Amino acid sequence: MESREIVQVDDDTETVDCNGGGGTLGHPMVYLTFDNGDVVDCYYCSRRFARARALKPKRTNQSV
Repeated sequence: MESREIVQVDDDTETVDCNGGGGTLGHPMVYLTFDNGDVVDCYYCSRRFARARALKPKRTNQSV
């Protein structure tokens, strides 16, 4: 299984654009909004855009 590309954006980003990389292998330009989440996927190429805070490791409160 091929892993999908994840593009990190700033935490205050509201909208991203995607053209699939452009050129002959690309797709029409689309604009995607994060709405109330921190991750949005392009519905043409499945490229994932994630706000930086969504990619930070989650801290756990486990004691050693």
